[in-house]
Amino acid sequence: MNLRRGRNLSSLSALLLVIASTLYLALAVPSAQAAEEVKINKPAPDFTLPNLEGKEVSLSSLRGRVVILTFWSVWCHVCREEMGVLDSVYQKYKDKGLEVIGVNIDPGGSTSVEDYVKKHSLSFPMLRDTEKKVMRAYRANFLPSTFLLDKKGIVVDKVVGLRNWNSPEYQGLIEKLMKK
Repeated sequence: MNLRRGRNLSSLSALLLVIASTLYLALAVPSAQAAEEVKINKPAPDFTLPNLEGKEVSLSSLRGRVVILTFWSVWCHVCREEMGVLDSVYQKYKDKGLEVIGVNIDPGGSTSVEDYVKKHSLSFPMLRDTEKKVMRAYRANFLPSTFLLDKKGIVVDKVVGLRNWNSPEYQGLIEKLMKK
């Protein structure tokens, strides 16, 4: 009986966390009305952000590679679930033309991002968007928000929420884009 109650409380806690994070994003990340909405079959907005070591990385420097660009936070349970899947996809395709980029929105000075990446042995590049400027430009108001870009930097797909990037559907799409 106590086990069932614990599971129910755990599910309720997870639901409350999702609701709280959604409200936080709605209030803390105002809709970028001046920003043009990122659209399928249109170029992804370029940006430059620091990686965890402080080195600046621009999206345009990745032209010629298929890119999975995901906006996430350490406090987002769904984002954390997706990180391992994205890392396995990165490991499988990184030498074949795929780049996975995590854009973390946690506050500056937070070591929780570095700790999380190290603890879970995540190998794909992580960038920091502590002021949420790029997040606003992409109108990634819900986490995770993930964009799939072709080799020319054109947005092919936008996914909001958890997806299985290891599914035959997504792997087929990634492989198709790498062949173009």
